[in-house]
Amino acid sequence: MRTATRVLLPALVIVLSAAFSPPASGHPSVPAPPGENALVRSALPSPPSSHSGRRSGKVLADMQDDGDCDELANKRTALLAEGKTVAACVTYGPAKRVAFDDMKASDILPIPQYCLENEIQYWYGNREEACAIVGVLVNVTSLPNNQIIGQMFLNEYRYAYGSSTYPTVAYQLQVSMYHGWGQIAGTTVSGVSQCTGACTYVSSDFPIQPVVKDTYPGGEAYFRTTATEAGAIGNMDAVFKYRFYNPSWGGSGGSTGELTASYPTVRCDNRVPGTSIAGCVFRDWPGVYAYSLTGPYAELAKHIHEAQQAGLPGAYPGTGPNSTPLKRLIFPREQQANRLKACPTAWPRPATKSCDEYPMASTYQGAHTGGGTGRTFSWCSVSALPTGVTGPSGWSSCMIDQDHNSLGGSDLDTYLYRDQRILDSDPFYIQIVP
Repeated sequence: MRTATRVLLPALVIVLSAAFSPPASGHPSVPAPPGENALVRSALPSPPSSHSGRRSGKVLADMQDDGDCDELANKRTALLAEGKTVAACVTYGPAKRVAFDDMKASDILPIPQYCLENEIQYWYGNREEACAIVGVLVNVTSLPNNQIIGQMFLNEYRYAYGSSTYPTVAYQLQVSMYHGWGQIAGTTVSGVSQCTGACTYVSSDFPIQPVVKDTYPGGEAYFRTTATEAGAIGNMDAVFKYRFYNPSWGGSGGSTGELTASYPTVRCDNRVPGTSIAGCVFRDWPGVYAYSLTGPYAELAKHIHEAQQAGLPGAYPGTGPNSTPLKRLIFPREQQANRLKACPTAWPRPATKSCDEYPMASTYQGAHTGGGTGRTFSWCSVSALPTGVTGPSGWSSCMIDQDHNSLGGSDLDTYLYRDQRILDSDPFYIQIVP
């Protein structure tokens, strides 16, 4: 979704007003698998129903500003001296879980269901999308007596999505007032977006819109990576900046201060071995690939499952004792050394069987690069290694159906390493499903 030099473009300084009118937007053509709508983003395996693996581990509050309510309190005396009587400010505050059916977006895509189902103020997502919900509070203050005479309680919905085979990323922001009182009638909201890093502007649209209870005014933006040349890699960071306006809030020029909503860093590259297509992923989420215990990989899945249950790393969180992710190794010489140590050519191969190793030779936890001692299982036809070994160190070798082994390795390369843009040292999980 690892370390890259970050190229920062000069930051834009943006001041919003009620007269702001952003350029018209257009949806770029995002390629999709045959038979799918162009805005279907992900073919990744589904995590367990709890979605415990989707949280990035970063509380959203770490990625937001504090608004301008403290600033307004400090300016109260000066505003009164200017004859101002009412002013408003905005800050991040409490959020409220709403019924899922209330999330009605018109032109903007609804955020994924798992984001609505999980805890507020955390980021959730995968390699191709990320979403979060946070609370927003607008206070309207009577300056002479320093009393709050109106409030707006809103949810802010952040959603971003892209494609591992396309260089453009979409960002969305919506706000929805779930409660309000006092001097708030006629309030509008508008904003702009910007990106920094290896990116360029495509389009943006967050026009002036009324803020009415249980509606979803908002905006969307598209940014394209500049890391498209062969071997290129770069990060992009995007934000929406927006504010609320009401002509009766004269003390603050009719508007609140500006809130800045940030998003997880997107990494784009044209560096994945075996493909010359540029694409983008959300780097905070490790890759995930699933093998089924029934189907074309059955024996491969069985070997990986037993190796993970015996303590070897790479198990999808919640499915095994060791959820330390595997890390990809792209160098052929080291891969071959891993293969030869885990599956020496001198070992006899039963008819229709081939030697499988876990962790895979294409990981830094492989037999040679990861170290430790080997193990096997009673059904594996490997007499050179002990059975009954547990623990996180070492590797496992097993003779499995050669077709299962071959197809499993090929699909891992295609659907994990390439499609999820797993670069050298990138983390990923192998999920074993029924």
